[in-house]
Amino acid sequence: MLPFLGAILPSISLDEIAEIGLLFLLIYLTLRFLRRTVAGGIFRGPGLVVWVLVLGFFLVVRLVKFEVMDYLLARAVPILLIGLIVIFQPELRHGLARLADLRLFQGFRRRKAGDKAEEIRSVDEVMAAVTSFAKRKTGALIAIERGVDLSAYIDTGVRMDALIRAETLDTIFSTETVLHDGAVIIRGDRIAAAGCLLPLTEKPDLARRYGTRHRAAIGLSEQSDAIVVVVSEERGSVHAAERGELTPYPEMPWLAAYLNVVMAEKKGLAPATP
Repeated sequence: MLPFLGAILPSISLDEIAEIGLLFLLIYLTLRFLRRTVAGGIFRGPGLVVWVLVLGFFLVVRLVKFEVMDYLLARAVPILLIGLIVIFQPELRHGLARLADLRLFQGFRRRKAGDKAEEIRSVDEVMAAVTSFAKRKTGALIAIERGVDLSAYIDTGVRMDALIRAETLDTIFSTETVLHDGAVIIRGDRIAAAGCLLPLTEKPDLARRYGTRHRAAIGLSEQSDAIVVVVSEERGSVHAAERGELTPYPEMPWLAAYLNVVMAEKKGLAPATP
């Protein structure tokens, strides 16, 4: 093995080493960008293994010198790249908008002393609204964005960019408004949009007693790391969906504590859940 490496390494020039380094950096930055996207799930977990196998297959074809296969695969690469651009079109469109959230640029922005208090106030406002919804049996669906960008779903609703207020949430989910059937998406300490459409889960074993709101809550939590709070219109029960699992919260203080932990994780005040 060592003689083999010794025969290869001397033939590598400094230009080639620099090129390899730039390619590695480009791949690393691309994967970091995709980490916060919904479509980026195809590069995580089992999806990453599939891509490694595909690249390994390309390499084997080149080494074995299957000329016909090599020719077909070479012609298929441009089509694959175009397909990836189509798949990640929403993420690419919002990529520039998220540059300001990078740590590189956050250092230029002064952190306000009241940021932590603002996050706590946001949880209090959400809990006040959810508690009222549960008592009045008002259906509600509230998604809290975490690491994965939800801009693709924000675009399906009406953008608001409003401070989180219990009165605002109460107005949105009033049956007299046109936005009450959709979801509210919270980004940071603001209501990013209302009336948003969320993906429905395809779980076949989901109990019949769960309606569209609960299926939408589970669906979004399956495709992202968002926390989705849902209030049942029929029973007034409160659930929170995370990672495809729906957890009941009969006691509001438990839900408030959970949301405070989520907000602390977003601000780096608590370790993120693995």
